[in-house]
Amino acid sequence: MQTITLKKYQTRARNFYRKHCESEAPDSAQICAALLACASDYRPNSFGTLKSALLNDQKARGNQQAAKAIKQLTNPVTAPGSTLTKKPKPKQVRSVSEDDYMTLVEHLSAYGFMDEALSVVLAYHLGVRPCEMRTITVTGNFVQIIGGKKSAPLDRGADRTLVIDDSAVLAAVADAAKWMRACPRTNTAIRDRLRKECRALWPRRTQHPTLKSFRHQLGSNLKASGESDEAIAYMMGHQSIASISVYGNRRSGAGHKLYIRPAEGADLSRVRQPTQPAIWGRERVVGRIEVPSQLSNRGEILQILHAL
Repeated sequence: MQTITLKKYQTRARNFYRKHCESEAPDSAQICAALLACASDYRPNSFGTLKSALLNDQKARGNQQAAKAIKQLTNPVTAPGSTLTKKPKPKQVRSVSEDDYMTLVEHLSAYGFMDEALSVVLAYHLGVRPCEMRTITVTGNFVQIIGGKKSAPLDRGADRTLVIDDSAVLAAVADAAKWMRACPRTNTAIRDRLRKECRALWPRRTQHPTLKSFRHQLGSNLKASGESDEAIAYMMGHQSIASISVYGNRRSGAGHKLYIRPAEGADLSRVRQPTQPAIWGRERVVGRIEVPSQLSNRGEILQILHAL
């Protein structure tokens, strides 16, 4: 396990002990009882992550028996025959109009929330993750981004160099990148304030955009642009073309102007190909339809297709 991952696990474990065990060093029985008691407060995936955090924290403390006890726990929400209700997955806004983008940036700027406003600018134009926003440098019309996703041997396979030809967009990105490099606030603080201001700006809406919403929108724009899978993955900072499948929708990107492109000479060969066919059948051959050559009438052809 990477050192940085263990540190995050340990921080999460300490917070859990204080909140649910009321102790800095609870024993295994206290940890297990607290984890089971609050299981319904977490999505199944989040419960598994928390369980891993507690398990690895106890291992790091040398408490092998406690780690073993935690590992053997079963989530009572997903256990066979369970009547507990799963916590619903929060719906995400995956599409943001240009009008909403401009309205949000103007609102944040007017109230002096410049960290949030410029984070939105970077997310909208570059689709960068929050953890990448302080790594951006601009030289000429080249934008260098250090990838936030790292593989096991710490290879930065998601680093990318993009080109912006539009002078206004380039200036906005350069100013935002410079500001964020010196920003002392945490990503969590920026996200929390952004969430609060979105609710104030659009009080009647039940769902509000987040920084990830703008990343989804860029994914939609890229899919609608006709770029190759390798180029899309590169611009999104993915190490594999399979990752783009969860971002955006081609229809949501139709009509949106794209301001970025890979720098000339960008090494797209480093983008991995999926080892298995796409889960939803993309690029799979599911069958072959043969239409008799003598059928030239469009209506007859459609009748055959509808009958399949």
